[in-house]
Amino acid sequence: MVMLGAGMFMIAVPFTSMASSNTIQEVKINIDLQQDGNDLDVSVTTDSNMCRVDDVAVLSGSDINWTDDDAHILKVQLKADDNNTFTYGIEKHISISGANGSLVKGQSNDWEITAYIALDVFNKYNINVRDLALSDLEWDEMNGIARWNAAGDSDKYEVQLYRGSQSVTSVFKTEETSYDFSSFITKSGSYTFKVRAITDSSLKGSWKKSESWHVNLKDAEKISSGGSADTLSGPGDSRSGKWIKDDKGWKYQNADKKNTISNWQYINGNWYYFNESGYMVTGWINWKTKWYYCGDDGAMDINAITPDGYHVGNDGAWTGS
Repeated sequence: MVMLGAGMFMIAVPFTSMASSNTIQEVKINIDLQQDGNDLDVSVTTDSNMCRVDDVAVLSGSDINWTDDDAHILKVQLKADDNNTFTYGIEKHISISGANGSLVKGQSNDWEITAYIALDVFNKYNINVRDLALSDLEWDEMNGIARWNAAGDSDKYEVQLYRGSQSVTSVFKTEETSYDFSSFITKSGSYTFKVRAITDSSLKGSWKKSESWHVNLKDAEKISSGGSADTLSGPGDSRSGKWIKDDKGWKYQNADKKNTISNWQYINGNWYYFNESGYMVTGWINWKTKWYYCGDDGAMDINAITPDGYHVGNDGAWTGS
C-alpha cells in the first residue's frame, strides 16, 4: 500500500493483454479508484496469464523529463512471463480503463514495458509526492563500500552492483545510506552501483547511478578478502580495519574509521554480523527470513552442524534439518 500525503494507493499485481501465439499484441491496464475520506486507493490489475505487473510507483514529472515538472505520474512496469514476448511497438497499443488518465510516455523491449500515466485524480486531490531524491553517490575506494546521502522521506533503499554493463548482484535492501560490496569485487573492471529510495508503503523513487570506479585485479583481491586497495593507502593509513573491544563487546573499525551497522561484513575470510550499535553478534541471526549461526568468535558457520545440532549450508543459512 502506497501512502502519498492525503492519498493512499493499493497496488495489486496481475496484468493484461491479448495475444496471438506467444506474442503479446496489446496491453490493457485496469486502474480502479476508491475514495474513503482523505484516503485514495488505486488498484492496478490486469487479466492475462502471459505477463505481469512487476513494479508500480508514483513519480513527479521532472523524474521523466516531462513538460510539467510538478505533475504526479503513475509508473507501471510490466514484464512478459516465460516464453512470451511483447510485439514491436507495444507501447503504442496500451489502453487504460477504469480511471481517467492518459499515457504520457512509454518504453518497451521484447520482455518489458514501462508506462507513465497521468491520472486526473492526482490533480483533483491534494496529494504530495514524498521526497525520495538521492544525491552524492560515491565509492569508498579503500574498501568497496557504496555511499549516498539520505533521501528526505525514505524508509529504506534498494541497491545493486554492476561491473561494466553487467549486474554483479541482485537488488539488495538496506536501511543504511551505505552498502558494503567488498565481497563482490572479485575481478578487475569498472564498477558502478545504482540505488533508489523506497518507503514501507512500496512507493519507490527513481534509480540513480554512481560514477564508474576502475579496480585492478590486485586491489580487487585485497578488497574482496577484507583488506584495502594498495593504490589508495596514504602515509600512516591502515590497509585493513582493526578489532576494538570495550565492556559491551567487539566492534570492527574499518580503514575509514567507520563501523558496519546492522549488516554483514566479510573480514579475513569470514562473515561477521554487526548489530545496530556496531557490535559483533554471536549465536543465531535472522536475516531476510533466513537463519544463520555465528560461533563464539563471531564467524558465521558454513556447511556445518551448529552446537545445538542444526545443519547450515554452503551459504551459511539453516537448511531446515
